[in-house]
Amino acid sequence: MEKRGLLHIVLSVVFLLAFTLPGNAEENAHYKLPSPDASFVAPEEMPELLAPKLLPNRHGIERGITEGFMIRQSSIEDGKIRIPPGGLIYFTFGGEGFSNLNGEPLIIAGKEAIWLGKKEAMAIKKDFIVAQGKRPVPLCEEGTIALANTFSMEGFLNVRSAAFQFVFANGYRTWDLSVVIPSGYARSRNAIAYGYLQGEGMITPPPLQFFGDPFDASATFFVVVDSVTPQGIKIKEAGALDMIWFKTSYDKPIVANDVAAGQTLQAGKYRVKVLSVDPELGTVGINLLDSKGNVLAEKTLGPLTLDIYRNQKHILEHSTIIRPTLSLDYENIRVQINTKFDMPFGPGPMKLMNEAGDFVPVSQMNEVSSFYGGKVDLLIYEDVRKMELRNPWSEDTRFILQTAYI
Repeated sequence: MEKRGLLHIVLSVVFLLAFTLPGNAEENAHYKLPSPDASFVAPEEMPELLAPKLLPNRHGIERGITEGFMIRQSSIEDGKIRIPPGGLIYFTFGGEGFSNLNGEPLIIAGKEAIWLGKKEAMAIKKDFIVAQGKRPVPLCEEGTIALANTFSMEGFLNVRSAAFQFVFANGYRTWDLSVVIPSGYARSRNAIAYGYLQGEGMITPPPLQFFGDPFDASATFFVVVDSVTPQGIKIKEAGALDMIWFKTSYDKPIVANDVAAGQTLQAGKYRVKVLSVDPELGTVGINLLDSKGNVLAEKTLGPLTLDIYRNQKHILEHSTIIRPTLSLDYENIRVQINTKFDMPFGPGPMKLMNEAGDFVPVSQMNEVSSFYGGKVDLLIYEDVRKMELRNPWSEDTRFILQTAYI
């Protein structure tokens, strides 16, 4: 069998990352689903891959992880099965949706990994037509989220109606939208979206006017319809979430608890010198040194205080402003304050780890457990891997990474 494929990784309920070979847009399997009568492989037939697994995050909280695969748009040519670019998909769903800071577990192509965070963007496209029955139109480069025209009709009294969907590279369709235009021409009533964004392409960080606060832009989209024409839906401006990169590590971090100002920690070829610790402000000053003692990078991590944990407006683990302040990243190393919280995936209070190691509601805490006793708890990751979307996967360059949601 010819090895051509697209390896998708489903990250939480929103992210799907894909490993795919490059290919002509009209020839690959992007935006297409398998045949409705495709064969189904039950989990008990391939238990090592398909059976659900439980893996703990850094604090011992178990997350369910499932894996799967899919072959689509394949054909038989000269007695051989041909899978087009983007036709082989591998799925994984883990704990990465819970937090970017607590070492959530995931599996990448059979290897256990730790989720360390992501960088999101809004994929923006302006002034284009989505024709009925035609290939979905990507909002940016090939493989990004696309728009498809699923229905168009010229009705009575010059009333035109149409419907469209966002389509992800794995073929999954979501966010059904419809438009009815009495005059055959109309502009969006969304004054914020209409003509507001400057330029188009992958805009990062995601524009804050769509969220009100600097949250990760999960499941966020907008469409500004210009008109419905016989050629299709004319879009003035459309945008949806995508991702620039995500970071993982295959190795568990060095856990350094009760570190005082003046201490130096060894981390492979690097050393981490702690310059200051201020529990009241929730900050720690550090220098990253090479083996000769030269300063490679310096940063004050934090602040991380009870007020930040209490303020649900920030939603700490999803704040694109607060989250980067808690770590120093340099090449393949990360030094991070050891955050000790559990944010339920859904309604429920934020919980912090107390001195006894139990998670209790933040209202019961008097100080941040990362700074007990005037010292600080740190993590050092020595094998940070930056996975750039729509670029070759370093572990197998036949594939590139893509995103979609499921």
